Amino acid sequence: MATLTDELVSLVFGLAALTVDIPQLGISLPVLELVHAVLINFAYRSALRQSHANIGWGQGFLATIVMSAGGGSTVAILRGEPLGILKSNRYFGIYGSTYWLMFSNDYFYNFLQYVFSIPLATQVLTIADGILRNFAVIRIGVEGVSQNPLLGADKYVAKLICGTLAGAGGGFWIGKRTKKRKKKRRLCGV
Repeated sequence: MATLTDELVSLVFGLAALTVDIPQLGISLPVLELVHAVLINFAYRSALRQSHANIGWGQGFLATIVMSAGGGSTVAILRGEPLGILKSNRYFGIYGSTYWLMFSNDYFYNFLQYVFSIPLATQVLTIADGILRNFAVIRIGVEGVSQNPLLGADKYVAKLICGTLAGAGGGFWIGKRTKKRKKKRRLCGV
């Protein structure tokens, strides 16, 4: 008989492996990555409020890339590996499409505001984001250090640092920038 932990583990791994097939294009898209792309772009658009019209497409897209892949990219740079986002065209297809949907018109953004106003939907999307972050901590952080021949499985501090950075995502860099701006405003009297 399976325990509750076994059932929960199989559920989480099942959600992580869930994909949406698009036969016309011959591609299969991971659902959690789509959810993460929507969450990142929605959070960025919500943070900008009405000033989103003043942000250029390139600047905004770069900001969402940093928010979505900043932690994994930082870990890759620290370990001397190629950036994960450059290994696949799928990343730019998913995040670019959701960025375009979010910023090209107000309909998609307004629909997502409605969806996020439903408490159950917010909880489900938060759980999906948590699953993705935990996979980043394990796969990019812990397993990535163990599989790197220059580091090895016995480097626990490296696993801790890389796992923390991978789990924090781009928030590590975004948070630093925001704190610097607030400090600068206080010093300037603004």
